[in-house]
Amino acid sequence: MAVIVFMTIPGLVIGLVAFAVLDRAGLWAHRRFRLPWRRDDGGRPLSAVAVGELDAFFQGTHRHQQDQRNSSLMMRDDEDDSAPPRRKIDLDSGTAIVHRPSASSS
Repeated sequence: MAVIVFMTIPGLVIGLVAFAVLDRAGLWAHRRFRLPWRRDDGGRPLSAVAVGELDAFFQGTHRHQQDQRNSSLMMRDDEDDSAPPRRKIDLDSGTAIVHRPSASSS
């Protein structure tokens, strides 16, 4: 009977809310007592991932936003990507070099 309840949308939402409460209680207990079976805090809580997936299921644009966020996290952000390179900032030596654009390139 419980499986049938959780296969409905209201049952799924109730289950996710209950899971989020258990996840937050486990996080609190891990911070307080250092439970050996819980990993250290890193990234989003599992309940936030589950609620985000439920939200993406009902609103297709959220799936696109999640995919875009994941792809932007995997891309490199190089300093030399901009064109044309007009400035260089060296934090170690405390200098910044700025080149004035030539009149013919405008």
